[in-house]
Amino acid sequence: MVEHVVLFKWQDDATPEAIESVGQSILALKDKIPGVIDLAYGEDFTKTRSQGFTHALVVRMANKDVVAFYDAHPEHVKVITQIRTIVDKILAVDFESPRHTPN
Repeated sequence: MVEHVVLFKWQDDATPEAIESVGQSILALKDKIPGVIDLAYGEDFTKTRSQGFTHALVVRMANKDVVAFYDAHPEHVKVITQIRTIVDKILAVDFESPRHTPN
C-alpha cells in the first residue's frame, strides 16, 4: 500500500470558487484512475501548525507501480494544470504503509 500526501498553499488572490473547483476536480480522480483505493481532500481546520498550507490530499494506492501510472494519467495531468493556476506552494510525499485491518 502506498500513501501519497500533498499539501497546498494557494496564492493570495486565489478565489474561493477557484479553490472549490480544484477540490472537486481532485475528488473526482478517485473514480477515474485505476489503482487508486481511496482519496481524501480537505481544508485544514487548525490553522496553527500548517505553515500556510491550507488544504491537503491523501491518496491511497495499491502499490508503488500505481504512483507512476497516477502521475502520468491524463486526468491527473488535467488537475495538475488546473492546480498550477492558483497554487503558491505545494509539498508532496509518498510512502509505503502496511495494509491495515480495522479493529
